[in-house]
Amino acid sequence: MLIARKLFTAVLVVIFMFSSTGCGSGKKEKNMIVMWLVGSEAQARTIMELGGDFTKETGIEVLCQAISWGDAHSKYLTSIAGEVAPDIGTMGLTWGMEFGELGAMLDLREEFPEDVAELEKKIFPGILESTRFGNKVFGIPFDLSEHILYYRTDIVPSPPGTWQELLDVLQDLRTRDKGMIIDWGSLDWIGYSPFLWQAGGDYYNDDYTRVVLDSPEAVQALNFFARLYKGGVPKTRVPLEQGMRTGDYPLAISGNWKIISLTAGAPEIKGKWSIAMLPAGPSGRRTALIGGRVLGIFSGSRMRKEALEFIKFLFRPENQIKVFEDSLGTEDSYLPSNMESWEDLPMDKDFKRVLQQQAGDAKGPPPVLAWDSSAKFVNHAIQMVVLKEADAAEQLKEAALKMQKEMKE
Repeated sequence: MLIARKLFTAVLVVIFMFSSTGCGSGKKEKNMIVMWLVGSEAQARTIMELGGDFTKETGIEVLCQAISWGDAHSKYLTSIAGEVAPDIGTMGLTWGMEFGELGAMLDLREEFPEDVAELEKKIFPGILESTRFGNKVFGIPFDLSEHILYYRTDIVPSPPGTWQELLDVLQDLRTRDKGMIIDWGSLDWIGYSPFLWQAGGDYYNDDYTRVVLDSPEAVQALNFFARLYKGGVPKTRVPLEQGMRTGDYPLAISGNWKIISLTAGAPEIKGKWSIAMLPAGPSGRRTALIGGRVLGIFSGSRMRKEALEFIKFLFRPENQIKVFEDSLGTEDSYLPSNMESWEDLPMDKDFKRVLQQQAGDAKGPPPVLAWDSSAKFVNHAIQMVVLKEADAAEQLKEAALKMQKEMKE
């Protein structure tokens, strides 16, 4: 797999000779940091505003350019191959180690050990785990998103706190022709992961050298996940806003960004819904999936120290809050990764308490190079069990064998 990735990058060098690099084009000033933001133009403007303040403090100019999620991965690879990567890039959690393995990203822990150690003290531990590639750190979490439970308070007065309570609520809802939506990750690893961790299982062992998806805990989690679909979770997509508004689906598991879309998309149920942490599994944990973006510095940058200073500047609580405020209602509705930002975060205090507690019990995708190419095996196992009623133990054993083979290639 690694050989194939390197060959792909080599091909991109040829592609680069015949194509534009998009955000990489244009002349860069000598005393300027160039940052690519995977996200909206609106958030890029916010970063530029903050960059103006940074320039006043340091004399260093900042240019932030937005690139879309759909194009970002290929643009980064193309820029790496053509040696025109920006100084700083925001990217998916697992991209940093992928590009770092190609030699394209700085190991921030090696280059700036004291600064990175200080930053990491302020970040939610669950998301940090996904950004550490062994002892190397190729990206610092810039923001986060997380699973939470949504519920209609007029239909489900008290949110289920355990797996059993969730089953009991679903059974009651079925008598009223109602159910629950799994909105973020239905029928794939994203939706399954929280239950896997809540059961005490995981994808890999502690040092990420062996696949452990065939464990009894993983089987228990998949059987429970399938049971939810038998108990009222639709196998086809139902918009959360619609399901919550009509009351047909007064329970939903989704990402935190749905708070904004539900507020705007279903104003008629204002005051009739709330959020809670996910129900606790057999392990006693209420672990959710956490995602987000990381900030990394490309190894070809001639502004390494300056780039780090700007990253530290963006991590100041007041700047994290500004980025959060300006992003409300956009595609960049992430939460701050800096725990020190949360005290003054402008948000309903009850919602903030739930989100903060859930972020404290959350995990991200595993920091394994083979993960992105292995997730399809997990998805296949999930769909075979949920849709075809296949045996969970057999499907997970097969998936684990394929994932282990993927790690060795």
